[in-house]
Amino acid sequence: MSHFQLALLGTLFLLAVQADGTSSCSGFGYELLTGKMEALEAEILNIGKSVVKVNHLMKSIQCADSVYASCDKVPTKESGVYRVKTNLHEVTEVLCDQEYDGGGWTVIQNRFDGSVNFYRDWSEYKRGFGTLDAGEFWLGLDVIHQLTYSAPHELVVLLEDFDGNSTYAKWDRFEVAGEQSSYTVTLAEGFSGPAGDSFTGTKAAKFSTLDRDNDTWGDSCAVTYHGAWWYTACHSSNLNGKYSKGNTTEYATGMVWYTFRGHHYALKSSRMMIRRKKL
Repeated sequence: MSHFQLALLGTLFLLAVQADGTSSCSGFGYELLTGKMEALEAEILNIGKSVVKVNHLMKSIQCADSVYASCDKVPTKESGVYRVKTNLHEVTEVLCDQEYDGGGWTVIQNRFDGSVNFYRDWSEYKRGFGTLDAGEFWLGLDVIHQLTYSAPHELVVLLEDFDGNSTYAKWDRFEVAGEQSSYTVTLAEGFSGPAGDSFTGTKAAKFSTLDRDNDTWGDSCAVTYHGAWWYTACHSSNLNGKYSKGNTTEYATGMVWYTFRGHHYALKSSRMMIRRKKL
């Protein structure tokens, strides 16, 4: 029995003595006191847990009002929407993932149920769309460029199929140029992950949308494969493609990752995240 329990039992016992004038520590009265003591202790512990939850909530609210250099500088380990600096003069809201691989990740793309249409034009991919806090979204090419040019970043892509299989692909260096360079992507310094590399083939590729054809194919990859991506001629991955479910007769139009499930399988979820590299 803990010191807290002994003290609480003593208090209840004294109250019982005052009530019935006896000091017997056995029988029904003792069991009743013990039961009351345990119930009171459980109630106090629940109050303590509630206080801890409130403290976490208050800390998250305070953090939400603050501005950070990046998600890895957010002091709380709670995933959520925070304000970060994209450069010296601009601040934007981003979704920080503080759970995967030590936290500190900025989510730049999130898809899991097809509730948001990703077949959009250049201006929408430039500024971003969707709902950060609980929905599907694309963060925006301008913000991705500003973040990855302000400091070296790594990239991880988390994938899941409709059979419950989850996997990932990770690059040690990910960088996106500005709009004047059509948001050219750079992947460097190493790859790892069981999903296989279906992205490095796009290295130095420009971004394309349904109304901006920057690929190296004769036709438009974005229109043909119903997406928006760093296409060449055309792709091994199409994570902004049409949201379908599993096996499909259509070739490569869905949210595909060739080295994971091939071109004829549309994935259930995709999450792209970047994190500032520690120097």
